[in-house]
Amino acid sequence: MVAAIEPGLHHGLLAHNVANMVGDILLIGLGTGSDRYLATDFGPSGSSLSALLTGAIVEVVAPAWHFTALPACKPAGAAILKEEGEDPVCDDPAETDRNEVHQRIVSLIARQLGLGG
Repeated sequence: MVAAIEPGLHHGLLAHNVANMVGDILLIGLGTGSDRYLATDFGPSGSSLSALLTGAIVEVVAPAWHFTALPACKPAGAAILKEEGEDPVCDDPAETDRNEVHQRIVSLIARQLGLGG
């Protein structure tokens, strides 16, 4: 069994590259539309990794985006990152509850691995 959150480095893969992948694959994407992180977009608008892995289960969690999977930030985190010119890892799309997204990811992975959820 495989569970992948926002899998990257898949652009350019061809059918023969994934021919020996194990069954029971779960692909978790974060966000939709402009909130999708292009480097990890495995769906029809991305590299179509999901099309190559025809048996994969695809779950999309939204509202969210790539960095929503990271731990919750401290209150001043977003301002510090902006000041330092770093990626906005503390910023989420409007109406996103990072803790709810984390719980959804945990539930999906637990179900995939047969741990309940």
